[in-house]
Amino acid sequence: MNAKAPTLKDIAEEVGVTPMTVSKALRDMPGVKASTRSKVLAVAEKLNYRVNVQASSLKSGRSGIIRIMVNEYRLPFYSQLIDSLSTEVIRNGLTPFLQKTGYSAESAAEAMRSPYFSGSMFDGTIAHASGITEPEIVKSGNPTVLLDDCLHNPTVSAVNWPNEMGSRAGVQHLIDRGCRNIGIVTTCPYMEVEELMKDHASNDPLRLRGARSALVDNGLPYDPEHVIRIAGMDELRGVAIAHKLADEHADFDGYMCMNDSLALGLIRGFADRGVRVPDDARVIGFDGIRTGEYSVPTLSTISVDLDQLAQIAVSQLLRQIENPDGDWRPSTTTVGFTLIERESTR
Repeated sequence: MNAKAPTLKDIAEEVGVTPMTVSKALRDMPGVKASTRSKVLAVAEKLNYRVNVQASSLKSGRSGIIRIMVNEYRLPFYSQLIDSLSTEVIRNGLTPFLQKTGYSAESAAEAMRSPYFSGSMFDGTIAHASGITEPEIVKSGNPTVLLDDCLHNPTVSAVNWPNEMGSRAGVQHLIDRGCRNIGIVTTCPYMEVEELMKDHASNDPLRLRGARSALVDNGLPYDPEHVIRIAGMDELRGVAIAHKLADEHADFDGYMCMNDSLALGLIRGFADRGVRVPDDARVIGFDGIRTGEYSVPTLSTISVDLDQLAQIAVSQLLRQIENPDGDWRPSTTTVGFTLIERESTR
């Protein structure tokens, strides 16, 4: 006959603490002294304690797994976002599970509807994925926090980028550095002010709104010629639009790019055509990816506080998980940013 498997109570009795303290120590949760954690881990190893995940899940009704949904993994921005979110999930004693949608509305909707990816498999979802709508989330009934859901009156908790404020600060920085003919590189089409002021579910119009505000406040032109629309926001598209602008002898002396990958591509494309940054034109991006620290020239950027974003998103999600009867209200938070000036605008 097999010996009885050790329990949390067995470890707690030998260490001289409560089973709750043992549980927190084993899950690396805050609130446990380092010395106590070391003792718990040593006793657990000595007793050959192993967590029975299935039994724990059945008892608590929770899996301890948090799903993180994003559009893709390849862009540096997403790798930093995933890193911040995963770190915060783990810090709270939970396990992250990654899922990508490839910018597909159908994939995002299917992920929310699928019985395999819902129910007891995940305790909750943090989603920055195209195509997920609030009605789908409400219908699924699963605790969910959306990232960059830009609606004014959301029915689901959201944590948003500083889209309008950050873009405005970026354009103002170019103006302060002497730029007077600024191109806004974005996937968003040119919009008149009436359209810009409407409620938008995506961040592109909000960033365009912020850029426009800075231009207009400084008496500089905002018109279709100053909105440079592209089909995507990666380095290759940045290179391509830079080639096009240089070949057409565009006379912009500054560029506000709506993400850093695009800005890095723009700098590379200009170098191919002999356009010097920042001597001939200044360039600033948006996001704060680490790659910008090592480009030539290094990239000025609006650096979003992703660690703050992760802390707020996980906190909001845990509030939902721990109050399944709905004793909470949807909230919307906009995180902070830092304008980092580097060589591309000096």
